[in-house]
Amino acid sequence: MSPTESERPAGKSATRTGRQRPARRWGKAGYVALFIILALTAVQCIRLGMAGLLVQTAQFEVDRWTPASRTPGVAEISRTAKYLTESLGYTPDNPWALEGVGALDLAKMRASRIPRQAHAAARDAHARFRKALLQRPTSPFLWANLALTKLYLDEIDDELLTALRHADELGPWEPSVQQTTLFVGLAVWRDLDPALRQVLARTVERGASRNANKMFEIVKSYTRFDLICAIEKYQAIAAADCGKAAETAKSAKSAKPAAPTNKGYRQ
Repeated sequence: MSPTESERPAGKSATRTGRQRPARRWGKAGYVALFIILALTAVQCIRLGMAGLLVQTAQFEVDRWTPASRTPGVAEISRTAKYLTESLGYTPDNPWALEGVGALDLAKMRASRIPRQAHAAARDAHARFRKALLQRPTSPFLWANLALTKLYLDEIDDELLTALRHADELGPWEPSVQQTTLFVGLAVWRDLDPALRQVLARTVERGASRNANKMFEIVKSYTRFDLICAIEKYQAIAAADCGKAAETAKSAKSAKPAAPTNKGYRQ
């Protein structure tokens, strides 16, 4: 065998070996990258889990107030806010935590006796609901609360009207959404176009099925019995008030207009 022939296999072997070594190096790099990805995923899962646990704990605190239908105390608000703030520390864009903090801002606004502080709390709530909607644009509760904050801020504009529409479209049968949209809608009734007024009328009709008493209380606070008196499901609780409203309207229609006078008139 010639030296040239004996060297060829060695050359081929060396070539193969030289080609395989980079493959081994890339294989190790791939394993390292995979390990890093899995580690980061695990950390993120832990963060999400902790954030979710804190939100649930805060919700448990809120659920303790709701059955009693009372305004929570400062200590209760602070404790719940602590849970939600810690949750946002794990996931700053957590929409459920943002929604919870926004609801607490509204609670602070209602509890405050200082107009400037109340306005600031409403402004904070508005910002949190808007940020949460970036993550959950299909939440009717967020849209309803956004409309509510706009009302408290006395900003009757397209954003408020759009929020009312979205809340109705996304959660037409949700009792809390019905109550909030009705409350806001009646407050800004003059600014509603005919289509949105019809939306509100349908909300009143749907609300009779599951939460007629609360819907009636809202309507009564605005003395808008014309929205419920023709709906049969409200008759059991609204008959007396509807009767009085009808008598008042009849008396006003039959009353003679006062004679014109210039008493006290000044040009």
